[in-house]
Amino acid sequence: MTLSRAMNRFGFVAAAAALLLTLGLVISSTANAQVLPAVLYGKGLTSGQVVAASIGGTQCGTATVNAAGEWTMQIAPDNACAPTANAAISFTVDGKAATASPAAVWNSGGTPSDVQNGYKLTIVAATPTATATATQTATTAPTSTPTTAATSTPIPSAPKTGNAGLLGEDGGNGALWLLVGLAAVAGAGVAARSLYGRRSG
Repeated sequence: MTLSRAMNRFGFVAAAAALLLTLGLVISSTANAQVLPAVLYGKGLTSGQVVAASIGGTQCGTATVNAAGEWTMQIAPDNACAPTANAAISFTVDGKAATASPAAVWNSGGTPSDVQNGYKLTIVAATPTATATATQTATTAPTSTPTTAATSTPIPSAPKTGNAGLLGEDGGNGALWLLVGLAAVAGAGVAARSLYGRRSG
C-alpha cells in the first residue's frame, strides 16, 4: 500500500468521524431546543406586589411587579414544580389567590395567548364566613322550695314514783309535813292518856 493510498483512506475515516460528530451535535442541540421554558407575564398590577405561579400545588417561581405595573417570569422544564405539557398554572398576588385571564397552562416555549397584554390577574375576593348567631336561652331562676320549720316534740316527763301521792312537788317538804303530822298524833295520844288517867282517878 502506497503512502498516498493510506493518506486517502485516513482522510476518508476522519471525514466520516467529523460528519458523525457534527450530526450528533446538531441532533442534540435540536432536541434541547425543543424543550424551552414557558414565559409568563402581565400588567395592570401595583408596583411592589409579588406574583407567584404554581403547578399542582407546588410553587414554580415568583416575580415582583415593577413601577409600570408589569411582571414577568419563566418556568423551565426542569423546575421543581415538574411542569408537563398543558399543565394548569395557578397564581397568587401577595399570597392571595388570583384568577388569570386568559387561563394559563405550561407548554415548552409557551406564552400568553394575549401576547400584547399577557395574563390579567384578578385577586379572588374572600368569601365571608357566616358567623353563628348566639341564641340566648332563657334561664329560669331556680325557685327555692320553702322548708317547713322543724317542730320540736316535747319529751314526756317521767312519772313521779315513791311517794304514792304523799309527797308534794318537793320531796323534802313532804317529809317535813309527815313528821309534823306524826308528832301531832303522838301528842294527841299523850294528851288523851293524861285526860283518861285523871278521870279514872
